[in-house]
Order: sequence, then structure tokens, then C-alpha cells
Amino acid sequence: MYVSVVVPTKNEPSAGKLAKEIHRQLARVKHEIIVVDKSTMPPKIKNVRLLIQKSDGLGNAVLEGVKAARGDVLVTMDADFSHRPQDIKKLLEKMDYYDVAIGSRFVEGGKTTDVAHRRIVSFLMRKIVSLLLWLPIKDNMSGFIAVRASVYKKFKLNPIGYKINMEILYKARKAGLKIAEVPITFVKRRQGKSKAGIGETLKILLYILRLQFERD
Repeated sequence: MYVSVVVPTKNEPSAGKLAKEIHRQLARVKHEIIVVDKSTMPPKIKNVRLLIQKSDGLGNAVLEGVKAARGDVLVTMDADFSHRPQDIKKLLEKMDYYDVAIGSRFVEGGKTTDVAHRRIVSFLMRKIVSLLLWLPIKDNMSGFIAVRASVYKKFKLNPIGYKINMEILYKARKAGLKIAEVPITFVKRRQGKSKAGIGETLKILLYILRLQFERD
């Protein structure tokens, strides 16, 4: 298995430490790290493939990383340590049998240390996604995912904002692909500022509506 870890970044102070820890966790796995960056000043990170993002939005950053990736399994995660590098291997363990493995805070064994108001917003948005898209996945808003490269090639993806994984899950389920929900621990971000807000919430709602009426 050759694993490409795609990490979108924008002024993330922890990106270099994250890359070092990913390499440590995947020391026995053939892998590469692709950092797709939209920072004011490009970061200096050792032992990664650094791409300067040409498009806008985190979903599009993922697609730029996917296009450049050489792996047969692609992992996407946040750059701020909210997704723990040690959980990558838990996702990869499922890839012999599944097409997609989504990191979940809300299945048995999963955990989140996020602040209360963000947990409430997340709960409401997940319920809306489940009802409107008929997507019976407990953490359908997760940003931590492992996907076979062939899945990205199978679908035309057009993300709004950063919730590209929701589109992958929705289209993979419609196509009858195998999806695993894997327990992870989501950690409150260590540094930097969250990019999420009312604007992103509205984008997600528009995204859901577009997916509902999109023709394959």
C-alpha cells in the first residue's frame, strides 16, 4: 500500500510539527505527505511535497492534492492536530476491505474534546445531512478520511467550502461502495484560529441542496 496524506493549510503554525509526527507514525508504511498551502507566506516544512494552492477553498485544496498524489490510498486530515496522526493507521487498517474509511467521533470508541457550542452546531448539521441526503453515517461532517484513489477517479467532485468528504460519502453510498466508520479522537485545536463560521454553515446548506438535485 502506498499512502498519500493530503494536508490543506492556511496560516497553520503546527503544520511542520504535524508532518514530522505523520512520518513517525507511518515509518513502516510507504507514504508521502502533500501539503497544499494557501498561506500569506508559504511555510518551510521538511520532507513534504509543498504545493501552492491555485484555487480557493479547502475542498478545492484537497482536489489539487489528490491530482498530484501518487498513492493508491489517500488520507485527508486537518493541519492543526485536531486529527491525531496516530489515528491514520486505524483508517488504513480498513482499506483492505473498504473503499472509504471515515474517522468518526461518534461511533463507539470515538471521542471529541471540542468546545460545547461547536459540538451543538456539529450535532445539528449532522442531523440535517442525515435527513436530507439519506446518509446514515454518524460523523458525516468529518474532515478525516481515507479513500482509494480509484474512488476519486470515479466521481466528479465539486465541493463548496471544506466539506468535500460529505460529497464523497454521499456519492460512494449511492454507488454501492463499501464505507467504514472508524472511531477517532478529535482534539480541540492547539494553535491558530478556526476557519468555520456562519458563512461556512450557509455554504454547507447550499452544498446539501445542490447534491440533492444534482444529476449523476
